Amino acid sequence: MKWVVVVDKDELVEVALKEAESYYSRQGTSPTLRGLFYILVSKNVIPNTKSAYKRLSSVLAKARYNGKFPWYLLKDVTRKHYYLEPRSYYPTTPLAVEDLMRILEEHINNYSNVSINPWEDQKHRVIVVVEKEALAEPVRKFISDAWDYGVYQVRVIRGYDSATDIHELAETVEFIPQSQTPVVLQLSDYDPSGEDIVRDFRERLVMLAERSDIVFEKVAIVLDQIIDLQLPAKPESIEEIEKMRRDPRYRSYIEKIMQLAEQDRRVAKLIELYGSHEIRVELDALVALHPDKFKEILKQAIERYFDREIYERVTRKKEEELKRKADEVRKQSLESLKQLFT
Repeated sequence: MKWVVVVDKDELVEVALKEAESYYSRQGTSPTLRGLFYILVSKNVIPNTKSAYKRLSSVLAKARYNGKFPWYLLKDVTRKHYYLEPRSYYPTTPLAVEDLMRILEEHINNYSNVSINPWEDQKHRVIVVVEKEALAEPVRKFISDAWDYGVYQVRVIRGYDSATDIHELAETVEFIPQSQTPVVLQLSDYDPSGEDIVRDFRERLVMLAERSDIVFEKVAIVLDQIIDLQLPAKPESIEEIEKMRRDPRYRSYIEKIMQLAEQDRRVAKLIELYGSHEIRVELDALVALHPDKFKEILKQAIERYFDREIYERVTRKKEEELKRKADEVRKQSLESLKQLFT
């Protein structure tokens, strides 16, 4: 591929700004730096190398400091912060009768003592596991945009998850009613470590959770997505290729790809295209380059485990009955309130 490498820093900032603004206007959220990097790679602006990524990071950091690139256009959710100063609140003016009525009416209209969950009558409950913390917020937002009924939990595992977090998730799984099957949808890179993380996570969760019915499915990145969406699948720098080859999981990973190539002509064609079995794609590439497709992938994966017939026949009827009862209860409560003030 012939790269059109941007040498001038101002031009790089200009192109990056245009692509970040376009992404934000279409998706309602900002790309991560890694995601913006893959967008620029796909536009042949910069090569898919570690040095190009570092250069982009440095250039955009300076551009943000000097006001040429808005801060909100790059997302970084990996840094946590906490406010710990105590704050006390005191009334300083008396409430008029009209204020009391308004407050009490709002409380009555918002009051509830019974809840209903669209999943409570389903045969499954879904947990979405994300390998990278930086992608947790985009995943959460994309699920909310594409799917009305939510999921049990979106959870970040940050690579090879800690024993403590796996144990905590096992307890969460055990809390799901025995009448429902836990489903874990996994999102991770397609590379030696990303594929092994999927295996490691499954084995340890099954070992710690006191139930044998957990369903696992890797939703992204998978080979079909790499092929169908033409995701950037080969490291461009010698440094990255050598790092990949030093990975202790490298040999088994390559063997797996070779087996898949023998079974699937499309995989063989992908290998021919790149001239190597050393295929590697980060989840960030799918999120950044094909956000709408990624939403659809998430929606379809969740929807496979949601029975709409059960929802319409059982859960929706419960909701309608509770709504009728709630309207009557609110009406009675407001009548009682008026009597108190007359």
